Amino acid sequence: DFNVFYRYFATYPYYSDAVWYLTQMRRWGQITEGKPDSWYDTIAKSVYRPDIYMEAAKLLVAEGKVAKADFPWGTDGYRKPQTEFIDGITFNGHTPNEYLKQFPIGLKGNEMVNGTGVVSN
Repeated sequence: DFNVFYRYFATYPYYSDAVWYLTQMRRWGQITEGKPDSWYDTIAKSVYRPDIYMEAAKLLVAEGKVAKADFPWGTDGYRKPQTEFIDGITFNGHTPNEYLKQFPIGLKGNEMVNGTGVVSN
């Protein structure tokens, strides 16, 4: 399974995937201020559109082109907590700030870059 384009819901737009990208942007300073977990959820839901994906899935199933089991019908848009990352740190898309707190480096909480250093706001 080196290249997976469809299996395991690989193309489904999980909100948790968007939240993970946002945590990396926060960690490395592209998101300059600390945000509550609800902000990550709101941004993910404004960008990722699983409703459109599932509408297309319904049509493909109705036309007999794919099996109903090929799609995550009952999901809330978030994957279960992920433990498979290379760094061994568990990621739960519902609690991005808890995820960020686990790293010894990178911005978290109310930290901000100020000149050449990191300060707490």
